[in-house]
Amino acid sequence: MSFPPILAKILGFLLAVLTPVLSFLLTDITGPCNNEVEIALEKTDGFLKGVCHAEPQYDLIKEANIGWFRDDIPFPYDKDGSLSQSYISWKEYVKAYADNGIRIFAITPYPEDFIDYGLDPRDPANREAIQDIARFYVEDLRGIVGAFQITNEMGIDRFTYPLTMDEAYDFIGMQLEAMYPIIGDILIGYNLAALSIATMPIEMKQYHKYCDYVGVDLYLGCFENLLKNPDEYIVILNYVRKVTRKPVILCEFGYIGLGEPKTAAEKKAILESYGYSSEDEARADIDNFIKALPPDLANEFDKYADETPEYRANLMFDGEFSNHLYRELEEGFGLYGLPHTPEGQADFFSYIIPKIRKLDYVIGAFIYMWDDSSDCYVCGQADCPVETKWGLVDGEGNPKPSYYAVQKAFAD
Repeated sequence: MSFPPILAKILGFLLAVLTPVLSFLLTDITGPCNNEVEIALEKTDGFLKGVCHAEPQYDLIKEANIGWFRDDIPFPYDKDGSLSQSYISWKEYVKAYADNGIRIFAITPYPEDFIDYGLDPRDPANREAIQDIARFYVEDLRGIVGAFQITNEMGIDRFTYPLTMDEAYDFIGMQLEAMYPIIGDILIGYNLAALSIATMPIEMKQYHKYCDYVGVDLYLGCFENLLKNPDEYIVILNYVRKVTRKPVILCEFGYIGLGEPKTAAEKKAILESYGYSSEDEARADIDNFIKALPPDLANEFDKYADETPEYRANLMFDGEFSNHLYRELEEGFGLYGLPHTPEGQADFFSYIIPKIRKLDYVIGAFIYMWDDSSDCYVCGQADCPVETKWGLVDGEGNPKPSYYAVQKAFAD
């Protein structure tokens, strides 16, 4: 999300100045009376120090004082009802981590995965079958998985589609309800992301009795140009704690290690490479412009086929896809004093992890992610910084400055 630059600077400064006050006002003073944190930490043998999407560099992971690996579970069945090879292979893959002393935080599949299989969560007739799959995960992965997160980032279009938010709440809730009686010492919960952080924990309250934790995904300074003070992490975590009264896990957090704005001339050259001389010309012919884009980026707009051309144009040039189009981090994206460089990424972890560890209700933190990516999973372009430079190690598995920063912060 991007605000007009002048407005973003003004609002960003005001929010940065007000951060200590907001954090104090949102502090949950009932925390010390709540024993759910202690119970959860007993199940996990302490604070969950984790990383997302790791490679099997077991010793290097453990040398960074990381003891948990967060990853997505494939859908378990083929169309004929037999176990899918992708699920069988994944189970073997993560068991090797567990055998090497790294515990697994597993994310259950997205709504579209169930729909593709023939179980649309919007149809009440499918409720029991979806709950059976949730129970299957618990029983089949017991001894390998130490915590489950039910689906991922509802409220982000590409993950929630085609459900509405009310339908997404029910989709999560029915699985929590099914798992809760048989979970044993495994943690279960769900996560919040982007704008859903404000409303989803309120709407999900009826299901919190089934939750060991509520998760939060935060990437301040990476996908918006408004929040500038890294201590705004504390404000948001305090808010989630105050609303839910549950232990909190920072399920994903990180900082892009490379990226800067493109010049006007560079942006014009990119537009011209697709056959357009200006944004106005592309807006006026947005659907043909989208067809000219790299296939992965063009396919992102399939889910917006029923929207107006103006909506798609605004999404392209004013929304999340602008940085993918121009392969940049536009002006204003970043936290104060923390540039999007390998050193700035390391400084981010050195600053924020000790702050998080001081919050007695936060029981875990998972860094996104282990290694740099060869291309952006959204747009497919190798030189797009948005989804390629998050790693603690580079594409060859060599530690970056951020690796050593995390190693020290988690040790402390």
